[in-house]
Formats: sequence, structure tokens, C-alpha cells
Amino acid sequence: MAYIPTGMQALFPIYLGRMPQKDEDRDAYDSSVAQNENNLNQNLELLYSKLSELESALAELTEGE
Repeated sequence: MAYIPTGMQALFPIYLGRMPQKDEDRDAYDSSVAQNENNLNQNLELLYSKLSELESALAELTEGE
């Protein structure tokens, strides 16, 4: 059975809650969460890119069969 690429849906950004703890500075907590959010979104973009590359490579391999 030949592989038929179907594409992938785009991944959506993930938004984390930004509520500080009682003993934390609100701005410091907000900055920390924003950095984590940016890192998570960057990681998801990298994963999507790699999965797309793998799908293309798999499609090329099965075209020759």
C-alpha cells in the first residue's frame, strides 16, 4: 500500500495563565510565564517543521515503489 501524504493542520499557540502567587512580584511572574509560552510555541513550530520534513521524505520513498 503506497503512502499518500495528507498534510497537517497548523498548530495553535498555547496561552498560559498569568496569575502570580501571593508572594511573587506580578511583573516578574508575568515575564517568566511569557518566556515559557514563547519557548513552548517555538518548540511546537520546530516539531511541526520536522514532521513536515518526515512526511515529505516518506512520500518520496514510496513514490519509487
